[in-house]
Amino acid sequence: MWCRFGLLCLLLLVSTTNAVHLATTKSLNYSAKSGTATVASSSTTDGSWHMSPVIVVHARVQGDAPVWNKEAKMWLSKYGDTAELAYMNNLDTVNMASVEGALMFVQAEGINVDEQSVKCERKNKMQYVVFYEVTIAQPAYGIKYYENHTPPEYGEFVAMDTAKCTDENSDLSVNCKVYYGLDGESDIGLMVGSNLQTTDPRAPYLDNYWFSYPNSCAQKLRDEKTDKCRAKYPGGLCPMGVKPDGDKCTFSYKILGYLNIDDLVGITEMGYSNYTAFCEDGGVEFKASNSGSGFDVEESIDFWKKPGDEDANSNRTSAMVKLYNKLASNDTSSNMMPLPSVEKLTAANPKCYENSKACTTSQYGCSRTLYSQICAVCKSSGDGCEVAPSSFSFPDLTLSTRSSSSSSSESFRDIDILNSSDTAVSKDSGKALPDSSSKSKNRSSSAVTVTIVPSIVILLTLVASLV
Repeated sequence: MWCRFGLLCLLLLVSTTNAVHLATTKSLNYSAKSGTATVASSSTTDGSWHMSPVIVVHARVQGDAPVWNKEAKMWLSKYGDTAELAYMNNLDTVNMASVEGALMFVQAEGINVDEQSVKCERKNKMQYVVFYEVTIAQPAYGIKYYENHTPPEYGEFVAMDTAKCTDENSDLSVNCKVYYGLDGESDIGLMVGSNLQTTDPRAPYLDNYWFSYPNSCAQKLRDEKTDKCRAKYPGGLCPMGVKPDGDKCTFSYKILGYLNIDDLVGITEMGYSNYTAFCEDGGVEFKASNSGSGFDVEESIDFWKKPGDEDANSNRTSAMVKLYNKLASNDTSSNMMPLPSVEKLTAANPKCYENSKACTTSQYGCSRTLYSQICAVCKSSGDGCEVAPSSFSFPDLTLSTRSSSSSSSESFRDIDILNSSDTAVSKDSGKALPDSSSKSKNRSSSAVTVTIVPSIVILLTLVASLV
């Protein structure tokens, strides 16, 4: 009898301990869903720090032209049954480029006839350069996670294809997993990434930055995305008409306009309707062999000559911007807007030190450059370099301890991911927590009591019956 009594006491202890853990976890999860923060900031009144939004202009080479929506008064994708879906489909987990480097990918991989998989068709049916004005407010956990990244204000660039992060060695990259905290990685939120891409000898374009824009369910291909997946793993793109705050969403956009590549390179001036007609008539846009250290050109139209010359490539970019602005200013191109000047963008944007610890602590400060408004750490004093005032201090952000138990390949069930960390933060939150010793002192214990009491009553009844 006493052996059975001891066993039941042990079961009572284990059951009670598990009940406390489960109830506490659920209580924390409830607090997270209600948006309750448990660590206060010493530098802000609402317990959080948010990145000041930055307005940039990026470019994307597309096979389809955007369509003007009269009701929304915006350029949207031609794909999508509603304006909201057409808005989402333009930036549904995609890569873009700096305006200065927009032609790099076209030149390196799109035009060489010796590398065409479909005769008389550019790679990926490249046809238009589309100009996007994007407003970005990164999640603050991401700002902390990538605080040593170059360029500042951005995370690591992630290659994306068919609305999905491109796998690395048959698995998602860590820089993709951290969007949602998959496979135990940190959960930093949806972070726009950027890296400098100037090393391709086939098309060395200075100031060629690539950008990654993750949207909902970025770990799945477009055809595999379900409504449940998109709801469970929300994206960085804000709903149409909503501005980003780095918390609920990371970026919003409007399309300024677009340019037909055939117009830019001179094919339509030759009397052809498009590249395919030009090619089928025996025309050669660009033909070269790839030596590994650049192109050995055999034949080329004038626009693409000297592909390995940085000055020639810079001139191509200037010609593109000039032609687009002329087109956008033409009365026949209604609804298109010229690109704003770099100076106008810089004047409208926050100082680099407001969003970057590296720029705050730099001896010579940072400068905003390019249409992409990249913050560059200054190596010496010079034009555009702005040093943080002595009275300004960047907050000491703390990395999130939250991570998801979700696998990148899990099936999507109607369950909640329980966050058992000491700090309750909503799953889609982008708030970073300044260093503080403050902890929550008002955590509810009612759920624990409700769960423990029935367990104790049942087990004590069993014990009494044995005694």
